[in-house]
Amino acid sequence: MKKYITGCLLNIIGCFNMPLKSMSQNNDRRIMVDKKEIAGAYGSFVLSCGSGCAMTYTAEKVRRNLLRITVTFKVEMYLDGQLSDTYYKTYVFLYDPADRIRNIYLKGKSEDVLKNGLPATQKLFRDFADELMKKNRNIGKRK
Repeated sequence: MKKYITGCLLNIIGCFNMPLKSMSQNNDRRIMVDKKEIAGAYGSFVLSCGSGCAMTYTAEKVRRNLLRITVTFKVEMYLDGQLSDTYYKTYVFLYDPADRIRNIYLKGKSEDVLKNGLPATQKLFRDFADELMKKNRNIGKRK
């Protein structure tokens, strides 16, 4: 049932692209990047699905490997302003040699979020990917 509800919510994400200011949280999280710990380095974003539902994606673990960055998000689902579910999802961000995002995949899946996601979802993930690369440049050069 949880997967069905999550699937339904993902299908309607982006229909109502309304940011939920009340959902923002303190992002002082511990992030691991190549065994370096960085507090609050990557932050979070909110996918809004209207009718009182939203999902907050908070980056909890980030690993770099050449042109690939793997991010594990803590996903918190809210219904009518109340936390209804928490789970983790890992996404693989693939970049070209010029550090531009090429593809974003849910680990273990073949669908590209940037090609198959709803427009609002694509934009939020693309914006996150751009910030992710900027912050990784500040941390150090790629291996």
